[in-house]
Amino acid sequence: MNRRIVVGDIHGCSRTFQRLLEERIKLEKGDTLILTGDYIDRGPDSRAVIDYILRLQHESYDLVTLMGNHEYLLLHSQGSIEYYKLWMLNSGFTTLSDFGIDESLHHGPDAINRIPEVYMGFFRELSYFAETPGYFISHACFEGRTSNPLDDLQSMIWKRDEYYNEAFLNGRKLIHGHTPEPMELIRGRIMDPATRIFNVDGGCVYPKRPGLGYLCAFDLDSHEFFALKNCE
Repeated sequence: MNRRIVVGDIHGCSRTFQRLLEERIKLEKGDTLILTGDYIDRGPDSRAVIDYILRLQHESYDLVTLMGNHEYLLLHSQGSIEYYKLWMLNSGFTTLSDFGIDESLHHGPDAINRIPEVYMGFFRELSYFAETPGYFISHACFEGRTSNPLDDLQSMIWKRDEYYNEAFLNGRKLIHGHTPEPMELIRGRIMDPATRIFNVDGGCVYPKRPGLGYLCAFDLDSHEFFALKNCE
């Protein structure tokens, strides 16, 4: 049976990501892999994360890649020094370093323009949300105080408040990342059938913080939960 699997925020943890897919999940080409965004920044090798995703796509794996706030900041840094400064405050310099770009020598658009086009094209093509039977998936939360949350793209990459519009969800659940939570809390919420909205960001890039440091995934069909400790 083909599976639908959602994976939380990766943040440059390329080895952990690869091991989760190949050794724990054992991803197959018939599966659909949905990634919640934030592939870059903070961790040890953001470029390697994107390289691995591009390789899977090239090998005809079915991937749905969503936009995270870190990818959003990178893209908007190309035309705005204010966004660039905000991206640097959110560890954007680690991603530049992974691309061999010295932030002390190259700033703003000059730095972004040195990222190869194949990667910039990947970032530009990211989706803000995914819809699959029974579920919505986004990087952050939907704006629950509007009749059509799909019109509010900013909330999908920034919002942490889990207030939701039950009439809009109409029996579906919303899965998101963006806010690191302890792995056991994530597991408990996922396994509770009453949960309508839940997070799959186990804070993989924060292995020294209590309860965090796990890359988490959830099988939408079998309800199997996967969590792999950061192995960078």
